[in-house]
Amino acid sequence: MFRNGELGHPCGMASLAQKIEAENRMRELLEESGLPQPDHVEYGYTCIRLFFNQTKQVMVIDIDEPEDPEAAVNVDASG
Repeated sequence: MFRNGELGHPCGMASLAQKIEAENRMRELLEESGLPQPDHVEYGYTCIRLFFNQTKQVMVIDIDEPEDPEAAVNVDASG
C-alpha cells in the first residue's frame, strides 16, 4: 500500500495561471527580440524552465509571489 507524502506547502508554489502567464510573456519577449522560441518548457514549483536544444541552454524564470496590496507600509512618524 502506498501513502501520499506531504508535497510541500501550497502557499510556496506558483499557481498554474502564474506559470502560464510567465511562459506567454517570455514567448512574446523572445518574439519581439527576434530570438528563437524554446523547444520545450517545464513548470517547476516556483519557476518555469525554457529549453533551447540547438544552443544547449536553459533559461530559468523565477516566479515571485505577488505583493500583498494590503500590507502596511512601515512609516516612522516620530521624525
